[in-house]
This record gives sequence, structure tokens and C-alpha cells, in this order.
Amino acid sequence: MPCGVGDSAYELAREMALRGVDIEVITDVAARERIKSDGPFPVRPIIDNWGLRGVTKLARTIDSFKPDLLHIHYPSIAYGSGLGVPMLTTRIKSRRSKFRIVLTLHEFRLSHHFRKIASFVMLDPCDAVIMPCPLELDALIRRHKSVEEKIHAAIPGGAVGPDPGKFTPEQKSELRKRVRAEWGVRDDEVVLLHYGTPSRSKGLEDLFKAMRFLKIEGETPKLMIAGDFRPNEVEFHKTISGQAGGLGVGDQVTWLGRKSIDDLPGFFLAADLGVFPFIDGFSFRRTSLVGMLMWDIPIITTKPYGELPEIEGQEKVRFVDPCDPKSLATGLLTLTANPKALNVARDAANPLKEYFRWDLITEKYLRVYKEVLDL
Repeated sequence: MPCGVGDSAYELAREMALRGVDIEVITDVAARERIKSDGPFPVRPIIDNWGLRGVTKLARTIDSFKPDLLHIHYPSIAYGSGLGVPMLTTRIKSRRSKFRIVLTLHEFRLSHHFRKIASFVMLDPCDAVIMPCPLELDALIRRHKSVEEKIHAAIPGGAVGPDPGKFTPEQKSELRKRVRAEWGVRDDEVVLLHYGTPSRSKGLEDLFKAMRFLKIEGETPKLMIAGDFRPNEVEFHKTISGQAGGLGVGDQVTWLGRKSIDDLPGFFLAADLGVFPFIDGFSFRRTSLVGMLMWDIPIITTKPYGELPEIEGQEKVRFVDPCDPKSLATGLLTLTANPKALNVARDAANPLKEYFRWDLITEKYLRVYKEVLDL
């Protein structure tokens, strides 16, 4: 199902299964058509109601598996905006179920206030709370002090898709040439790639304005946008789709839509520069950025709102001011107008890759599981 949270949950479950963890995934009935029977762990697409009406059935279903531990990932597109899943932890505790509960909240700071309330409802019955970024965890603790009394940790999500290490340099070079030819891009043209579901928090308006500034300076890089609009974002889709044309850069922008995970290596390799002008700034919760980073593509993104020691001193990611098209244009111009600087950025060391390896992420989760089960 098209959901970054679902993609991350799959990768984590797969790594768990490889380590001998007896793991099963419960998900929405809509996933039935996409499930492979020979996968690394059982997936049960059996839930047809994530609302309040379905909470009791959901809790009863989980009980029937007799788990030692339940791990909930929230939010997800499948859950919708109802209170079913937020009430699940309370319903489980009311049944006096024996298993422990771990909750991963994949976002908090920019969540709608109703979703924040839903997160608070979920928290209290849980034994452990995980956030994908220290900035998100700090924001949660400031709003809900009881988190400090629980087992809690900031564990990032890793990259989704094929492993870059399985491609030879020759294969990468050939794939780059082929995809750029399909896009109609010349060898001397700079390609920017924005990857991920287009939404209001991604800063696409700022990116189009920045491209307008670049055009005034004589720089006309191509921009590829890989990601499909959410069905509930129709008005945003209409607005943002016409904005590039209104700014005079529509001929430089190509909307690729949603592609399969197998297409991602070609997209990443064909790009010269990843651009992520997030309104809320750089965060480890942004798996789209992480995915591109694992392929050693230089990235320009917005400064984080807070301290992140892990990114200090690295060169692969360059930062500009959030919600500032001129700052973004200046950052892009230093690379798009200077082939030598762009080559230096491509060859720069990339220590952040180690931070996003799924094997290391899984070990961190397993330590949390052990701590929870020892309570």
C-alpha cells in the first residue's frame, strides 16, 4: 500500500524475521492484492474497519495471536482520521491482555492538533514510545511529560528500496544514462530530484519560486518530482500543479507520479542533486531524503529546527533557510552553476549512511523490545 510508514514497517519486520524473531503483521484488507505468499514473514490483511466500531474486533484479533509484544506504527494512511487506532491501546489494557505495547509515532511536530490529541490518547497505556528523530521526541516530551517515565528512544527510519551496494559502478553508469535518455535530458543538463508524496509540508511552492530566481540568473535545471498526490489533497494538487507554469518554469518541471520501488535506483542515479525544502526543516523522519542519501546523491534541504549532532561536519547534505526561496536559490546556484563544485559534492564523504542502515536500526529496536519484555 502506498505509505512511507508502511514501507518502513516492512523493512523493519523483514530485518526482524532475518534475526529469528517470530513476527506477524496485521494490516488492512486493501493490501491483499499486493502481498506475496512467499514473503519473509506472514502478513495478515484482515482489518476492514479502523474506526471506533472496529476497535473491539481489532483488540480481539490481536489477542488471538497471543503475542509477547505488540508494536503499533502510527499514523498510517490506512487508519484514516478516526479514533479507532488511538483508542486501541486503552481497549487492550481494559481487556487485561498480557502482552507489552511499543508505539512508534512517525510524526508529531507538524501534526494537526486533533492528531496530536490522538497521539496523547495512545501514549499512556504503552510501555515504550519511539520517535524517528530526537527533534520529534523532544517536542513530544515537552507536550507530554509522562513520556520521560516510559522507555523511550529516537530511532530513525532507514532507506526503502534496492540496496545500492548490489549495483556495480558499470551498472550504475548504464542505468543513469538510460533513465536520463528516457527523460530527454542532455549530459550537460543538471537534474534536480524531489522524491516523496507531494504535500503542503514539502515546500514545493518555495522550490518553484527558487527556480524562477535561478532562471533570472540564466540557470535552467530540470526538476523531476517523483511521488503521487494523496486522494484527499485534490485542492492542493490543483494549486501546486499550475504554480510552476505561473512562475514561468513549467517547462523545466516533470511530474513523474508514483513509481515502483524498483524504479528508484534509476531515478536516484539519473539525478545530480536532491532537493527537499521541508517547511519543518531537516528531520530523520523524512525517509524520502534518507533513500536518496543512501545512493550518495548530494542533497540541499532546509535547516533543522533544533540541534542534531549527527549532521555536524558532514558535507553530503547542505542546508538553507526554511520558507525562504531566495536562500534556496542561492544554495542551488552554488552547485547548478558550477560543475566542479557539483562533482566535489558528489564525491564527498557520506558518514550519515551508517546512521540509516536497517541492520543497525533493527538492533536498536531489539534492545527496546528486550527492555520492555524485562519489565
